[in-house]
Amino acid sequence: MIDLEDLIQRSIDPESVRLEGTLTNPPSFGVYAIENIDDGSTHYRFGNHPVRKQELEDKFGSAELEYLFLSREDAAALTAALNRPEAD
Repeated sequence: MIDLEDLIQRSIDPESVRLEGTLTNPPSFGVYAIENIDDGSTHYRFGNHPVRKQELEDKFGSAELEYLFLSREDAAALTAALNRPEAD
């Protein structure tokens, strides 16, 4: 099972990467929160930072960077964990 706290601890400070063109150096992967204005729920998407953020803003109107990773796998795993419905 994925430990959510362990994944979050692997996230990096966005100030630790430089923007070069449309991507960052070193390459980074964001986990973005998107709020559903109809029901107030939040879901998460991930992708190359900051390109994916702009794509999500274009599609959904807004997207907030929640976590930034150097590993695409870590970003994907955290996104999947955050989108998993809570067990009752």
